[in-house]
Amino acid sequence: MFSHRIYLGNLDHSLTEEEIVGIFSEFGKIQSVKIRAGDGYGFIRYKTIEGAQRAIDAMNGKEVHGRTLKVEDARPVRHHIFRR
Repeated sequence: MFSHRIYLGNLDHSLTEEEIVGIFSEFGKIQSVKIRAGDGYGFIRYKTIEGAQRAIDAMNGKEVHGRTLKVEDARPVRHHIFRR
């Protein structure tokens, strides 16, 4: 586990941020939720790494709104510099 931030994949397109908070708040204090409902993914930032890990352990592979979630540690974005 690297961060307080987790990635949510394969989200139902009708799922709202409020519903995500309702589902994931039992694992720890949530600081922020950002979803791209039209694209089927999102991110949750927890106050603690332990809360984030509990969410990953409990929810990865679980079905929500008829879709099997992918829940994992959110990896940092790496910017590539192309040299010519």
